[in-house]
Amino acid sequence: MNIDVVYIQDLSSEMHNVLKNNQLGSLPIECKNFLLRSVLNRSTYKSVGICFIDISNLQLKTYLFKKELDKIIYFDEINNTLYGYYWNIADDYVKITVRSINLLNRDEKDILEIPIVELKLWENHLKQEGISNFIVPPLLFFEMVNFRYIITIHDKFYASNSNNKWQIYVIDLFENKFYSYIYDNDPKKPFPISYIRYFPISNADGFIFIKFGQIDAEEKEMYRPPENSKMTRHFWEAFAFYPLNKFIEDIKNQKLFLDAYIVERVSENFSFRFLDDIESIKDLCFYYIKKSIKTNLSRLIKLELKNYTKEIMQTSINLDNKFLRYNNGLLTTISLSIEEINDKQNLLRISKEFLNGNNTKSVNILLSKEEQFMPDIMYKYILKHGLFLTFSPRFDYRDIPKHYKIKVYSLDSSSAFLEFTTKYPLSSPFTITLVEKSRTKDKFLLII
Repeated sequence: MNIDVVYIQDLSSEMHNVLKNNQLGSLPIECKNFLLRSVLNRSTYKSVGICFIDISNLQLKTYLFKKELDKIIYFDEINNTLYGYYWNIADDYVKITVRSINLLNRDEKDILEIPIVELKLWENHLKQEGISNFIVPPLLFFEMVNFRYIITIHDKFYASNSNNKWQIYVIDLFENKFYSYIYDNDPKKPFPISYIRYFPISNADGFIFIKFGQIDAEEKEMYRPPENSKMTRHFWEAFAFYPLNKFIEDIKNQKLFLDAYIVERVSENFSFRFLDDIESIKDLCFYYIKKSIKTNLSRLIKLELKNYTKEIMQTSINLDNKFLRYNNGLLTTISLSIEEINDKQNLLRISKEFLNGNNTKSVNILLSKEEQFMPDIMYKYILKHGLFLTFSPRFDYRDIPKHYKIKVYSLDSSSAFLEFTTKYPLSSPFTITLVEKSRTKDKFLLII
């Protein structure tokens, strides 16, 4: 296995000047040929630019925006167009303005504005909540789901706080207009919307995942539903998979059929756990765990999204393990435990086991107390490559640039096979990315 360490500053001399007053951020955007990194203003954390690296030749280009963006939401790799938004106040409304940036001809333009709430209503709401500083309204969901549509969902604010409704917008960039729909999310009802996620299956299509219920599995299992029949309603849960194109069509037609796409409902005696995994959705299947709170019995259920049929899966894997992942058609569990050895060392136990239990890899590793790992990223690397990273000193979330000591471990060895101190100080180690350069030759790039 061969890992080359690549520093972004060494790929372009201009990056040294760019990073004097800014820092690199991460982007929730997957590209086939590029690694994208946002450039953040170190004081406001707004996006002031973007750098993108061509993985094939390690060429880096940097684009600094004419206007800061609050968030980058999409990258159209075919047309080299980036999309983002910024908050603004205009015409007595607090608004979101969607902006497009063509990275080839360096053309930037505002596409349209979405009025989120009347300014007076929002200022009165902040005053009633005892908030003296102006903050923007929270969004339950805001995502550009493909090159044409943006979906946003937020609280619908009224002069009276007695209402509890969601304002849903479908923004059509081709038509240059948006469609509005109000959904009643009354918490007195058994199934208020609590969580929304988009799962793509292609560049143009996917599913809107909607979780209903006022509490999650951990809360339900910890507190147990009360005997009071009036309170048990608040422990009910459900979830739905709404096909994206049908969701958009129904919003445009002012009819939302949530009940038609609910996969399963459970009472106060059961809980749900979901595999938050895009890879299985691409194979048009979704896995979730249904657990009986009374018996502690857990079942793994496979949902076929082609026809919404369900199948109970037989498995030897511990279903209470939260880190169940799907990769190359197989379900895999990754478990870890940490045991304190002395005042300087911890023992980390990691195991990787496939669904049928016929193939298991495990390793015990001594870590220093200073070594920290990134759980979400680590599970992905262990799943795909059997690798994981640690860094020290521990990240203190003040974004103070410092040099980090990086160690790369493998499930085949109990000791680090790559260890180095970063050449340049980093504002955060969470932007470090492991990229597979050659699958056949086990070659990787560690881009910092």
